[in-house]
Amino acid sequence: MRRQLGLALLILLLAFGLRMAYLQGRALWYDEAFAVLYASLSPERMVYGTVTPVQGAGAADVHPLLYYFLLHGWMRLVGRSPLAVRFLSVGLGLVTVALLWRLAAWCFDRRTGLVVGLLAAVNPFHVAYSQEARMYALLGLAAVTAAYGLMRALQGAGEQGDRRRLIIGHWSLFIDHWPWWVLYAVGAALTLYAHNLGALVLLALNLLAVARRRWWCRLPALALADLAVLALFGPWLVGVLPGQFGFVRRAYWLQRPGAGDLINTLIAFHLGLPLPDCLLPLALALAMAWLVLLVYRVARIHSRAIWFLWLAWGPVALMFTVSQVQPVYLLRALLPAGLLYLVAWSWLLAQGSLPRPLLVSLLVLTLVVTVMALGHHYTYARFPCPPFDQAATYLREHVQEGDGVVHSNKLTFFPMHYYAPYLPGSFVADPPGSGSDTLALPTQEALGLFPTPDVATATAGRERVWFVIFDRAVEEYRGCHPHLEWLGDHYGLHTLERFNDLQVRLYVRGHRPEAPVLDCPLPK
Repeated sequence: MRRQLGLALLILLLAFGLRMAYLQGRALWYDEAFAVLYASLSPERMVYGTVTPVQGAGAADVHPLLYYFLLHGWMRLVGRSPLAVRFLSVGLGLVTVALLWRLAAWCFDRRTGLVVGLLAAVNPFHVAYSQEARMYALLGLAAVTAAYGLMRALQGAGEQGDRRRLIIGHWSLFIDHWPWWVLYAVGAALTLYAHNLGALVLLALNLLAVARRRWWCRLPALALADLAVLALFGPWLVGVLPGQFGFVRRAYWLQRPGAGDLINTLIAFHLGLPLPDCLLPLALALAMAWLVLLVYRVARIHSRAIWFLWLAWGPVALMFTVSQVQPVYLLRALLPAGLLYLVAWSWLLAQGSLPRPLLVSLLVLTLVVTVMALGHHYTYARFPCPPFDQAATYLREHVQEGDGVVHSNKLTFFPMHYYAPYLPGSFVADPPGSGSDTLALPTQEALGLFPTPDVATATAGRERVWFVIFDRAVEEYRGCHPHLEWLGDHYGLHTLERFNDLQVRLYVRGHRPEAPVLDCPLPK
């Protein structure tokens, strides 16, 4: 018992250490900066900026407000430094590791629980979102809670030979296990309030419940629990969700997924993304090997691990199918599926009876790639998360009175505004109706931050203009980037500073550089 407790503490310390590493040193990127700025508002302003109809139909934002409300209260206690705002996700991720451990130990045995605890502790996919000031760590914890509650509630339903439940006594299934049904209902409601796409995990859970033997015994209790979930989520479901769906249909940046997205999902579940290009072939080979071995052993042994295979890949299949009609395939929203996949993977390692040489070889290679993947995650500082803090410091030190700071789009403005809110900054609006046009007017009004329609308006009356743009934004244009073309026609480029792939340019009216910078490709 003491040994088990000691191992548990060591694994939780490992999980904590990996989630705390580089937490303060990495700059916040657009999504995190938006979350912090939005959560800094009053609850009333957040509600207004989210649910207010846009253009007569559709809500202003696509995310539920639970995480923003939690972050709002959290920041009132600990502040809004990068370490403070991200620590909320660290705590949520750590609890998720412990809960996965408990789920696997209950469903299989202590050894499997120990293995899944270790897998979850070091899994790069979960580590990454346990370090991000966004709602995905909350989504993972809520979905795992719902899965744990439902599986415990269903234990013995129609499988223990209790015939009194087969006709009218099956309501005792709810009465006998009501704490677990309550846990499921609360976890499911929190899953929906964390992210709308959490509904796909809950759908997979319900399909699992009715696919098992004597499903009719469970149906009344399951229906009652789902009604409780609908009651808890009802206000958002009726009043806001249709508008959010209209927002996605009107304009959103996601594209219809293909085979490449499924491959990325497979790699992410095992080793996380992004990875260095040199690691991708090995990462894919390892992920395929583990999945093939898992499916083979589950089919041979007929293990409960098949439940977790379904809970992992069922939501993937559902999201992929829905996205052929309306693209909603978002890899990070599949974090709960990735976590439940770890339970099946842990069963393979603990009870799959793999040949020892094969098991050791795969584990060593997986450990090496995992270490490299974590290192890449900690040190990655390019699009969309370059060192915004360094760029903001540079501007604070060099911007003079009367200068203007203009951002090519909101992706660079929001992080820089977080780090340097008093700089005279503005950003150019996204093309109306484009996939990137996701910052609706009510959200702008709630934040008090509005884009300018074009570069000419943003630079009006300025003799010196600091312009911030990503390399990627320049490369996406086959010809000249229109912002740079306009600035080149009306100003002269005086200084160009780079912060990895983030450009900070100083344009001065009337300045003619000795060595012009070619912002447009040479004709072939």
